[in-house]
Amino acid sequence: MKVLGLLVVVAVGAFGVVGCGSSDSSSTSATSTTAAAGKVEPSYLFSFYGTDATVTPVAGSEVAYDVSVPVDAASPEVVWFTDRPNSDAGLMTVGEFASLWTEGGKDSFKADTPNVSIVYGSGQGKPSTAIAKMSNTRIVENPSGTGQLLEATMTVATSQEAAVLAKSEGHLAAHAKLHTTPKTISNADTKHFALFVDSYANPRGGGFHPWP
Repeated sequence: MKVLGLLVVVAVGAFGVVGCGSSDSSSTSATSTTAAAGKVEPSYLFSFYGTDATVTPVAGSEVAYDVSVPVDAASPEVVWFTDRPNSDAGLMTVGEFASLWTEGGKDSFKADTPNVSIVYGSGQGKPSTAIAKMSNTRIVENPSGTGQLLEATMTVATSQEAAVLAKSEGHLAAHAKLHTTPKTISNADTKHFALFVDSYANPRGGGFHPWP
């Protein structure tokens, strides 16, 4: 499955267990030591994969969509990881991920809506990539009575905005080079739906904080 393959690429090597610490305790220790020494605070990145997402165009906008993704009960986690020099990784629940849009702080997702790369497809042919801003993120009960839904508003970037990001040194630069601004996105296009989210400076400060 091509879309899932892309998700694995962006998250390669990024597996641990949140709540039980990192899969490598020495990694957590090294990161904490780095922060304590007054070096670069870690910046967190996230990846998520879901299937059968539904998309609804936002009234009055040609580029914004309300997206709803069923949370897989068998794998309800989001992968988080940090870039060098604070290399570490783990898992968090989708609910903990959604809560990042309610935390305070000038660098929080609530204050500074993150750029995301959306990789989506029908499962037939090559998937599409779009850069977007992700806002209004929340976890809700599925009205069908089975599980939960991750909901958010995705505002797709223009080709010019994506081109600027593609020339940057940001984590989404490579994704931005693949960006296409779609005329529209339908449910048939989002049978497979992957997110790569860049990037989160922990508003709690104090170095490394795996989610409880």
